[in-house]
Amino acid sequence: MNITRAFTFLLISTLALPLQAAVFTVDYSDEPNFGFNDNTPVDPVPGNPATTLGEQRRAVFDAAIDIWASRLDSNAAIRVETLFEDLGCGESTTLGFGGSVGLSRNFFNAPLEDTNYPLSLAAALRGQIYSNFDSEIRVRFNFRIDSEECSENVEGYWYGLNPLTPPALSTASFLELVLHELGHGLGFQSLTDRDDRTFFGDPPAPDVMSSFIFGIAQDQSWTEMTASQRVQTANSGANLVWTGPETNLRAAERLLPPGQIVSRPGQPGSQTFEAFIQGFAPFLPLEGLAEELALAQGPGVGPGPSDPWHRSLACEPLDNLTEVAGKLVLVRRGECFFAVKWQNVFDAGGAGIIIVDNQPAGSDNAIARDFGIAVDRNLPIPIWMVSDTTGTSLRNGLPNLPIHLGFDLDSPPRGTNQDFINLQASTENTDSNVSHFSNTLAPLSLMNPNLSNSSFGGDLDQVPELLRDIGWPGNEAKRGQFSGNWFNPQRDGEGCQLTLEDDQDIPVMTCYMYRDGEQFWLIGNGVDLGDRWEFNEMTITRGTGYGDDFNPDDVIREFWGNLIMRSVDCNQARFDFQPVDPELPTFTSQMVKIVGGSCNLRASEQPNRFRNGTYFDPSRDGEGVQLAVQADGLSWVMTFYTYLDGEQAWMIGSGSRLGNKISFGDMAVTRGGDYGPNFDPDDIELINVGTIELEFINCNDISLDIQSVLPEFPSDQREMTRIVGRDC
Repeated sequence: MNITRAFTFLLISTLALPLQAAVFTVDYSDEPNFGFNDNTPVDPVPGNPATTLGEQRRAVFDAAIDIWASRLDSNAAIRVETLFEDLGCGESTTLGFGGSVGLSRNFFNAPLEDTNYPLSLAAALRGQIYSNFDSEIRVRFNFRIDSEECSENVEGYWYGLNPLTPPALSTASFLELVLHELGHGLGFQSLTDRDDRTFFGDPPAPDVMSSFIFGIAQDQSWTEMTASQRVQTANSGANLVWTGPETNLRAAERLLPPGQIVSRPGQPGSQTFEAFIQGFAPFLPLEGLAEELALAQGPGVGPGPSDPWHRSLACEPLDNLTEVAGKLVLVRRGECFFAVKWQNVFDAGGAGIIIVDNQPAGSDNAIARDFGIAVDRNLPIPIWMVSDTTGTSLRNGLPNLPIHLGFDLDSPPRGTNQDFINLQASTENTDSNVSHFSNTLAPLSLMNPNLSNSSFGGDLDQVPELLRDIGWPGNEAKRGQFSGNWFNPQRDGEGCQLTLEDDQDIPVMTCYMYRDGEQFWLIGNGVDLGDRWEFNEMTITRGTGYGDDFNPDDVIREFWGNLIMRSVDCNQARFDFQPVDPELPTFTSQMVKIVGGSCNLRASEQPNRFRNGTYFDPSRDGEGVQLAVQADGLSWVMTFYTYLDGEQAWMIGSGSRLGNKISFGDMAVTRGGDYGPNFDPDDIELINVGTIELEFINCNDISLDIQSVLPEFPSDQREMTRIVGRDC
């Protein structure tokens, strides 16, 4: 199915309109009771509570805008026009298309002279939109996808927004589609004539994307080639690569080598087989997974005992739970959805599933071609695939066959050539060429030619880096939008607080949690890696007391583990907790900001977070407070990290600033929760401590007046300074 189609480009002059505060503005330009304004009643779907079709569609589009705006900045409000149209049905159904409405060159702040830029990027860089156009980006969607049987693969758009709930089977993620088409409009789009690959303009001029499109065999970029050479390389498969440095740096850490299975590793008679990685999580680490292989056994399905696989389809709950528990489970393709097989193996305690093809190698339906199988659930065990021949060989090695499921580490990552990421250059569907990443990538990219049709939570993979390569401002200047307090509404009573020190360059994360009913807290510095924040030295402490009982020499610091924060947008993120204590499991919590704000704000319009930070008394090293203004710019949250009788304790409260002071009138301690999967918010008991009045002495120093009603935390006065001082 097609999901994109290019616009006709117009070269335009530069006229200015006033600046606005947003990164993007959206014009939903459908007629009343149609498209984005359709008033048809619908049931809410996960993450999207809207009750009309138009409202649900707008909610998804707005979410996509927030995701892109969280990663990019602009000097002008980029205008996006979007609507639904009849894009037809047929053998190759178009779900949607998007792109720039025009080109501009030699504008103010243009990085390269005599080079065409998409209108959105030109406006973002020069700080002025183009008044002789109604928008810089235009995105359109096929209304017939929802209204009738239009495609054999898609029975409607999926308007869900919960990142933990994949699209329903046979639907297309509207969020993924919108993000994809906006990606074209932002500049992931070859600005050349599709038929003859000539440059646009009078006189013609190369475009900024072509300067990074490179033919390995020709040893030339598209700006150095003739038009006929560009036509040749546009269909030259792995020869066509992208040379942008930021994209390739990100791809190098994300993309995986080809999959393989080694039977009897390290033993005589060991064999290595090709295996096929699916394009969605969970992904194995590069070291792979070593387990014994077991054959799924369940109720007989299919042609009967004459088929040795007839009890191995896993379309019903498995009968041999003891044999498959903790093992990699071999399952035959056919008779039911892949997701059903995956679920039944997971329910049986399998460590992973290996699906054996039921089609001959080389056929159009062979499994090797399928890197985006459709699933309607998230499960924590890997799902891989092998050919019919490989599956038979593995089956013949049973029982008690040790295997290693992993990667061919001697081969380059899939979808790369000489350390450069491949662009799509297929001879089969040339309409998708050049303006997409190759469909050989694993994991899949947002900018593959087709939707993944599987679990999608807003991951932009290496696409923001490609946009940065062509000149888009990143989000460094507004990194503070991610600071504040985060919590999981289903786990109310615990959470994390992020602040950014040293002019937003050093992220500091604290998390306030429980173990066996008692409080504990973590703290650590991290690094912003673009698609995630990594905190690889989270520390836990103990050993001293509160107030006069505090002695910094008694503080014992221990490495607790790692924490990874993967943001969907500035208000939603996944927190992966990875403790080193074997008694504490790793777990993931999907969190939101306690006080959310608009992600669609330029850096110049962000709330003043100058006072955010972590403060301590140097003579009492080992305790302190973390202070953050929330996304509304008005609410403040302070967490006080301290001790009681040798164990950690924390108290938390919110307040509003009046002049140079903030009064936290509801400081509280808690107890009763547990760690990870054992946490129950109903167990949390909230205990009032009293009040804390905070006064800013200067840009680095604060004073605290603690008025406590609990004898174990006596009233006190403290002066503290930033852990990382600022130049006042």
